[in-house]
Amino acid sequence: MGVDPAGRVCVKLRPLMRRVTSLGSLVVVLWAGSSAAGPWRGYASATTGAVLDHTSGIRAQGGALQAYVGVETPFGLSLGLVGEGAQTWGGNYQGLKTELDYMSLGVEMRLRFMREGGVNPWVGLRVAGSRSTPLTFPKSLPSIEDIQEAPRRMLHSGLSTALRLGVDAWFGEHLGITASTAWQWCDVRVDDITTNPPTQACTQPLHSILLGPTLRF
Repeated sequence: MGVDPAGRVCVKLRPLMRRVTSLGSLVVVLWAGSSAAGPWRGYASATTGAVLDHTSGIRAQGGALQAYVGVETPFGLSLGLVGEGAQTWGGNYQGLKTELDYMSLGVEMRLRFMREGGVNPWVGLRVAGSRSTPLTFPKSLPSIEDIQEAPRRMLHSGLSTALRLGVDAWFGEHLGITASTAWQWCDVRVDDITTNPPTQACTQPLHSILLGPTLRF
């Protein structure tokens, strides 16, 4: 008795489609509950926190600073400038600390929900230019005879993106506190120096957790 491969694929896709539909419905409900037109607003925040490297073998972690200034339309969609910098450290490698450091400057689009209350969740998408200076390592362990295999500092620049989730809690009309978490792609790039010519690749996604004061006006 034969088995239809296309049928198996359809069965596997059904749970995924149900999850996507449920998430889309939740976003629509949240936005519909906050879609009443309000005034134009400006936002400014300065946050600090941690950057964690969960997915690569370097397992770096460290601190980060972020500044954001944006303008929000009457329906909760905002666009702003965002700058971020981080310095992280991983394990020791031949007496040197591994590092994944970067600075980025770009634009971030945010969609805010439940704006009439004192707590406003939001989702954001950042696109930025990033400049990173990681310590880069070859795939194979270095030998005493080959000094070229030693770790070296690299300088890279490129386009990076981040998907951000956050919430603002307000103490009054203008002053509040904001907390956010994000998954960030390509803030750090590394070289594979075992190839000729060397090739570049993004590191695995970085995870950031930030907290700090925010203003609206």
